[in-house]
Amino acid sequence: MKYSVIIPTHNRPELVVRAIRSVYAQSCPAQEVLVIDDASEPALTLPEDLRDGRTRVIRHERAAGGAAARNTGLREAAAGIVAFLDDDDEWLPRKMEIQLAWLAEHPRATLVTCGHLRCEGGREYLEVFTQDFVQKYRQYDNFFGSFSYLVIRRTPPGVLLDPALPALQDWDFALRATRGCVFGVIEQALVKYYAHNLPRITNGRGNHLRGLRHCYMKHYIHLSDDARRWLLGRVIFERSRGIASRGKRLKRVGFSIALAAGCHVPLGMKLRVIGRRAASLGISPGRVVAARSAAIATWQGVRNWFSVGRVGREAGAHGFTSR
Repeated sequence: MKYSVIIPTHNRPELVVRAIRSVYAQSCPAQEVLVIDDASEPALTLPEDLRDGRTRVIRHERAAGGAAARNTGLREAAAGIVAFLDDDDEWLPRKMEIQLAWLAEHPRATLVTCGHLRCEGGREYLEVFTQDFVQKYRQYDNFFGSFSYLVIRRTPPGVLLDPALPALQDWDFALRATRGCVFGVIEQALVKYYAHNLPRITNGRGNHLRGLRHCYMKHYIHLSDDARRWLLGRVIFERSRGIASRGKRLKRVGFSIALAAGCHVPLGMKLRVIGRRAASLGISPGRVVAARSAAIATWQGVRNWFSVGRVGREAGAHGFTSR
């Protein structure tokens, strides 16, 4: 299967070369690699060994941002299947082989994503979500992952990124591309994602809040009631960070915690969010961890008790007794 690769970049010549080399190292070669130079200074110049005809550099004379750069790539791509790669990430050698094989087996699917290795502080952490989890909770957070994980079939061909979003463009794009369509999750790490302090569009708190609020309003009619409560809690919490008055901040954070507590999400996910919001109020992290552990232990005990009771009732109903 033929595919195009889109790599946006801005003032990261060493990193983008590393990203391109990881594309060249794929067991299933790309038809073309479109590098969108978003007004880098100086203009991007690739090493001689990366100028083999497959790689094409398209330059924006004025910086337009990641969304516009990827949209340029989508308009220029020749293949019917497109893969994205951020300039600071790397693909593992069999990424495209595995994802293309999945798309070949599922001709009605529009998108497939995967897990990744998070590289931070000299260590690697495996982060993988299951197909069922992403299917069930994709409206609550971006469990599709970053653009570096996504491979799309260009149907419908008009799906482009939303330039109005200052952050969460990958989540918004994936939600729109998969609405009413089949999508897949490869439950293994196929990408190296590098966590660093270099400039990112999502580094600014204001960008994240504006992107989150925009996504909430944009997808509101398509969200379940539970997802609406969860996202509203996220928006309220992010807005509380800019409030100087401790009393007003306490009120808003408390409301966001109450919204999260009432949502039907996995307990670990719920407690992690509640703990983070409580910690933002200056509550000791140790107390948050202790409370979380106690809550998990209590929940497991209650669940086990009900499970034993259910088994006993079923056995009694079938004429069995325990001794």
